[in-house]
Amino acid sequence: MKKPDKTSNLTNFRPAGDLGVLFEKAKKHNHLNSILKNTFPSQFKGLDLCFLDAQNVTLLAKSSSLGFRAEKQKTELLSLIKKIEGLTNIESITIKVDKKN
Repeated sequence: MKKPDKTSNLTNFRPAGDLGVLFEKAKKHNHLNSILKNTFPSQFKGLDLCFLDAQNVTLLAKSSSLGFRAEKQKTELLSLIKKIEGLTNIESITIKVDKKN
């Protein structure tokens, strides 16, 4: 019996059903996170996209000091985020700190 081929390049992988929907959401999340990282100035380089819904973005800060700075500059962050295609409808930002670091 022939073994199934392993998928080594997930770029073209298209699972069906709920798994496919989840997979597409993950790809969109990763793409937007990459854009955010390239858009943010150096003082915000430790922020990652954590959660995204219709009007809110949750960002995860790698340290409490970065979280504090981001919290104080939410207006600037929001204006940067709203310039990104697909995120123009965002109205608020939530900042969380990664407790593992």
